[in-house]
Amino acid sequence: MTETHEIRRRMDRLTGPLGVRLVMAMTSAIEDRTLGPGQPLPAERDFAADLGVSRSTLRQGLEQLAKDGYVATRPGAGTFVAQRILKPITRLTGFTDDMLSRGLKPSSQILGCKVMPVPPEISFRTGLPLGTEVMMLTRLRQADGEVMGYDRSIFPVQAVGADFDGTGSLYARMDARGGRPRRILQSLKAAGAPEDIARHLGVKPGTAVLAIHRIGYGVQGNALEDAMSWYRGDRYEYIAEITG
Repeated sequence: MTETHEIRRRMDRLTGPLGVRLVMAMTSAIEDRTLGPGQPLPAERDFAADLGVSRSTLRQGLEQLAKDGYVATRPGAGTFVAQRILKPITRLTGFTDDMLSRGLKPSSQILGCKVMPVPPEISFRTGLPLGTEVMMLTRLRQADGEVMGYDRSIFPVQAVGADFDGTGSLYARMDARGGRPRRILQSLKAAGAPEDIARHLGVKPGTAVLAIHRIGYGVQGNALEDAMSWYRGDRYEYIAEITG
């Protein structure tokens, strides 16, 4: 594996404890894509030998990299460079579109899907009249089988049809019935994962996650979606191009 020799070369150029140099060298190799997203790492014995470190040092280094979100271990399959999803802020796309555009297979685990009158706080926030029939859809969002986020969306039933069961792309369903949101007001902040969200995301309670609240509006200015999402900070990254 030529990448292993490159990591060894980077380690040799650094100073400090061997374990620290290992983590720094692998971090830089992942960040500049010498090791690409989804790439499997060699078997532990061979990897340690090629890097000139003990297996315990390698194991400790990989544990640190996993904690920092750079690698992920799949039971029975080994350790891989973690996938990090870059989400443009300036383009209106849904989760399914984002994953497909990156060659990943999107999927959703439906945790809840129910119809109800719009809650007063949602009515106040979106302008939907009290009594409007809305659907609340709660999903665990995944890419190539790996959990990326937890999403709770509320939207008018008429925007998707009463027979919608939450499967497939929400925005594709809206398109089929008149159109998805064309303007979105969105706020993003780092937050500690509440215990229930942490459990769904597979992280420890209090772990920093990306908390996103958005309200989507149709071409007529009508609210089509009020959503709250929590995405793993080690898997999801928002980017924006700013000109001036």
